[in-house]
Amino acid sequence: MMGRLQALWGERSPREQWMLGVMFALLAVVILWLGVVRPLDAAQRSARDRLREATDRNAAIRAKVKLLKSLPRTAATVDAGVPLDQFIGQSAGEAGLTLERAQAQGADRVDMAIASVRPVALLSWLSVLEAEGVRIETISARPAATAGSVAVQAVLVRGGQ
Repeated sequence: MMGRLQALWGERSPREQWMLGVMFALLAVVILWLGVVRPLDAAQRSARDRLREATDRNAAIRAKVKLLKSLPRTAATVDAGVPLDQFIGQSAGEAGLTLERAQAQGADRVDMAIASVRPVALLSWLSVLEAEGVRIETISARPAATAGSVAVQAVLVRGGQ
C-alpha cells in the first residue's frame, strides 16, 4: 500500500506535490482546531460557568443558614387544653390538606397519614406546625399514585426540642 502511495506521489509534478502538502497541512490544522481546541475551550467555559453558579448557590445557602441560626430558639406552643389531634386536623384543613388518619397516642402525640400531597405544600404545613410548637418525631414519605405527590405517615409530638 505504501508503494502504491509513493508511486502516486511520484507521478505528481513538484508544483502539485507542494500544493497537496499545503492542503494536507491546512486540513490537519482544521481537524485539530475543530476536533480538539474548540471542544476543550467549550468544556472549560462550561466548567467555569458551573463553578460560578455553584459558588453563588453556596453563598446563598450559607446566608440562609446564618439567618436561621440567628432566629430565636423559643417557639410558641399549642394550647395544652386543645387535643393535639384536633389541632392538627384543623391546621391541615386550613392548609388545604386532607388527612387520611389522625390518631391520638396520648395527650401530646398523634400518628397521622396523608394519602397524597405535594411536597411543597407538606413542607410548608409542617413548618407552620413547628412554629406552633409541634415537632416531628418520625416521618416517612414515598411516591404516591398521583404524579408529583407523596404519601406521608408521621408521628407528631407537642412541645419542645
